[in-house]
Amino acid sequence: MQRSKATPARLAGLSVLGTLTAASEFVAIFATRAYWDSHHGGRFWSSLLGPGFVLIAIYCGGFYLTVRAAKKLSNGIKAGRWTEAELQPVRRFFESRLMRLAPFVLIGIGFVAALIDGSYPHHGFMLGFGICFVLSIGLMQLRRSLINPVAQEPGLQLGTSAPLQSTHWGE
Repeated sequence: MQRSKATPARLAGLSVLGTLTAASEFVAIFATRAYWDSHHGGRFWSSLLGPGFVLIAIYCGGFYLTVRAAKKLSNGIKAGRWTEAELQPVRRFFESRLMRLAPFVLIGIGFVAALIDGSYPHHGFMLGFGICFVLSIGLMQLRRSLINPVAQEPGLQLGTSAPLQSTHWGE
């Protein structure tokens, strides 16, 4: 068993941090849009080219951190880098009733926020839905990476086989 410097709790924390970073970008985009609209007379998209790339880069960085940490956690579990005692506290936390229901509650809150935001024609950004959607995807991905790998049983082998022959062909 190969030991790893990164503990399961640290990798789970990095995944959550990346998810929070990606979700916070929706707030940053909303705040930046409000600032530019009020100070530059509504020329939001034309004058936000530089800061827009920075916001997108931070969002992608947070999402990359989430995916990378969850993948390292999943690969570490599959390779047996940690004992069951090291994995147990993290698994127990993410298998709790609250954490199992959290993605669905977040999606529900996101839909309600989208309906409320959609009823005001001057908003049109769906800030709440974006935040809740990114948070729920991050939590679901992290919970999925904590699952023990399933041992694969030998199944149907679809390799090359001998040609079919029959003594009754053509009768």
